[in-house]
Amino acid sequence: MARQHEVSISVGGKKIGGWTEYAIESNMLAPADGFSLARPVNRDAWDLCALDSAVTVLIDGTPVMTGLIDSRQASASAGTMTIAGRDKAGRLVQESAPGIDYSGLKLRELVKRLASPWFTTVTLSDARNRTIRRGRGYKAPSPTEPLVLDAVSGGRVEPGQMRWSVIEDLVTQAGYLAWSSSDGKELVIGPPNYRQEIQWHFVHALDQQGTVLDMVVDQTIADCYSRIIVVGSGRGTDADYGTGPANRVGEVLDANGADGIGGDFQRPKRLVLAQDSLRSADAAQRIARRDANRRNQGRRKITIEANGHGQIARGSSMTIFAPNTIARCVYDSIGLDAAYLVTSCKFIGKRTDERTTLELVPRGTEMTL
Repeated sequence: MARQHEVSISVGGKKIGGWTEYAIESNMLAPADGFSLARPVNRDAWDLCALDSAVTVLIDGTPVMTGLIDSRQASASAGTMTIAGRDKAGRLVQESAPGIDYSGLKLRELVKRLASPWFTTVTLSDARNRTIRRGRGYKAPSPTEPLVLDAVSGGRVEPGQMRWSVIEDLVTQAGYLAWSSSDGKELVIGPPNYRQEIQWHFVHALDQQGTVLDMVVDQTIADCYSRIIVVGSGRGTDADYGTGPANRVGEVLDANGADGIGGDFQRPKRLVLAQDSLRSADAAQRIARRDANRRNQGRRKITIEANGHGQIARGSSMTIFAPNTIARCVYDSIGLDAAYLVTSCKFIGKRTDERTTLELVPRGTEMTL
């Protein structure tokens, strides 16, 4: 089968095509996206793809990732060259954070300082990135972006902390995610946009006339709990001594029944977490909610394997698959027909075969990093 998509890179102001094999993964729940591409070895291409070069990976001219080349390899026997790297957030994962006393700073300004110089813009909206990321094809509209409260409590970044770990802790405390734009110009802070209209249609039908190669529905409560309790064990102060610390308790119930039963849980499953130096019951509640969210992200998940790297919704232009978009998923055999959020897209190409593996969670899923 002939290839339908053109995969190329832009590096040093030059475009390089001819990539015969590739794996490009964009995941809004991972700290850094990654890529690996291979093509016949060529001296000009080899020289342009020097280590640590800035590179934009494109599918049909649409930027899906912008980052840096971490490694390259040339094989004489195979006659191929391979490059691999991560998006710009990869540097945030591995670099030490500067010492910052962030008392009085807003969340966006603090994250901007932590992300500089790799990102000079921090935005609270994914609208621009999502438009760019889907290419020239039809874009399902989104009436509004979710509201993000630009606030953060005081504190200090200590020496030895990594940039991303601090960013992750800050945005998670606020109940948000962080991810980089596909063109590398922005670091986005916010929750998923569940208000947008459906962009994709994935069907696994009994008549085998579906739109996907495979659809795997995973449901598990193995790492989840019907009731999560966080108890503060910090010492009291002269203003809060005695019974105060014992009142620093947060609780999340999975459903409305006793001990949170009544939904997926038919019998109680409890978890108690002790936390040092909690300042308030609100802080305990945030930690309990964050822990529940992290566990619940994998509770209901769909993995889809689709031909190609996008769909044609209207007209003749292909819209490239992208995270933070909404899909209608239909699986006739189990009676599933619901809206899901795309969290990850992995584009895979091998000479004449092009596929995308997508991961999705139900619309409305509460998520943190």
